[in-house]
Amino acid sequence: MKGANDSLNNLGAALFGKTRRAVLALFYGHPEQSFYLREIARAVGAGQGAVQRELAQLTAAGLLVRLRRGSHVFYQANPQTPIFSELKSLIVKTAGAADVLREALAELANDISLAFLHGSLARGTAIASSDVDVVIVGDLDFGDVVTALRPAQERLQREVNPTVYTPAEFRKKLQAGHHFLTTILGTQRIFLVGGERELAELGAKRLAH
Repeated sequence: MKGANDSLNNLGAALFGKTRRAVLALFYGHPEQSFYLREIARAVGAGQGAVQRELAQLTAAGLLVRLRRGSHVFYQANPQTPIFSELKSLIVKTAGAADVLREALAELANDISLAFLHGSLARGTAIASSDVDVVIVGDLDFGDVVTALRPAQERLQREVNPTVYTPAEFRKKLQAGHHFLTTILGTQRIFLVGGERELAELGAKRLAH
């Protein structure tokens, strides 16, 4: 379901400029953490002047809070904003973890039948120490997947844990009622490659619902 993933990418680009997407991804991907200007600029790969303008506008809009600690100024996502949960979910699906993971997996996409994010990030309950949990189905070498995801791990500042199956292994485990798969397919997930159609084609239609 490439079109659905493209739509999410286009949505993020339409709503936010490149620097703002990166800034929001940093803060709403790590809402419990605070960051100072140089740290933010380094993390998002933008100049301090451009980042400072974004911080001022996002703080004025109530999406970030400005904190002073001694002589240092820090910024943090504002959990009191009325749209905190909705924005956090949108950022994860577009400019946040999902977008970064899609980009990292792009070079392997031709060999991937299905890939989705699950766990606390997909549920919107992630904390600072939460890992990024991904299931990937395809004719792939695990080492190649780990190598492809390494830049995403650095950008997200979180451990990325891929679980990789061949299509045959995925179907076999589903048919056997594998506990891990039946559990995660009953929870929230965010598709990175493919979608519900591809999941159904792999024999998971009944479990997915």
